[in-house]
Amino acid sequence: MTTAAITTYEIAVVVPTYRRADALTRLLDALAEQTLDPERWELVVVDDCSNQADVDEVLSDLAGRMPCAARALRTPDNGGPAVARNIGWRATGAPVIAFLDDDVVPDPIWLEAGLAAFDDEGVGVVQGRTVAPDGVDVHAQPAWSLWHVIDEAGPFFQSCNIFYRRAALEPTTGFDEQLAWWGEDTTLGWQVVEAGWARAFAPKANAIHEVEVRGPGWFIRNGWREHHVIALAARHPGYRAEAFWRPWAFRKRDAAFVVAVTSGLIGLRWRPAWLGVLPYLWWGRPSVRHRRFLRVCAETAAVDAARSAGHLAGAVHHRVLVV
Repeated sequence: MTTAAITTYEIAVVVPTYRRADALTRLLDALAEQTLDPERWELVVVDDCSNQADVDEVLSDLAGRMPCAARALRTPDNGGPAVARNIGWRATGAPVIAFLDDDVVPDPIWLEAGLAAFDDEGVGVVQGRTVAPDGVDVHAQPAWSLWHVIDEAGPFFQSCNIFYRRAALEPTTGFDEQLAWWGEDTTLGWQVVEAGWARAFAPKANAIHEVEVRGPGWFIRNGWREHHVIALAARHPGYRAEAFWRPWAFRKRDAAFVVAVTSGLIGLRWRPAWLGVLPYLWWGRPSVRHRRFLRVCAETAAVDAARSAGHLAGAVHHRVLVV
């Protein structure tokens, strides 16, 4: 895959992908149905070194299957979505760049609606609406399922469905390649806002995000990566003010877990301290009707321990008081 000469369109869509040939195919089919004139936009798909024949096959026919200009690039190494997105947006000269993850399906008017939000020249970043598939109750999904539901312009700037004005994007450091997987998009959004650009929400720029069962191991690993939460809080006071439950706790449940562990240790000497465990048991426990209740309880405690360990490590490193 080679880089073509940069040609300016009104908007470019950048998609990082990694070992998801079926999901990528579904996304490309949805992009092919966009109502925006194909002459007005281009598509850049960046493969993060999947090294899989089925992904290569999808990308080899990219230009042939898309009604717009389309090209595929590849990262030099498997470095995560931040690297792939940075390669993608820097390879195009479009004044507006849209980012989609490869596990979403945009509505036909998604691109048109996102572009229209930039009619206000003060807007630098636009969050699109992200929903679960029709008929899916995300709260009734199996334990350790992952989904994204985004129905307002919040503090996280999730890049599964987001748009940036190039003039706002270029002065930044781009997606943070050191954070790589957790918060790499959040810090970019806050750089844009802190530079004085307005943010907006495009409810008609709608994309469906599939619900995926990841398992407790993935959540434990991602829990440890929440030391990035503290890095973001240290960098961006606005993020801390908007995203944190309290200035000293990211989530109410995080604070309850720390109190529970502390109370349990004290309770070894002074039994009344065990009462401090109750708030965590109330907020953190899975449903007692779950057929694997005890196992999920243990997995939940492991995930929360990883998150708290990540927060503690970040707090010490960045000298920020957060539990």
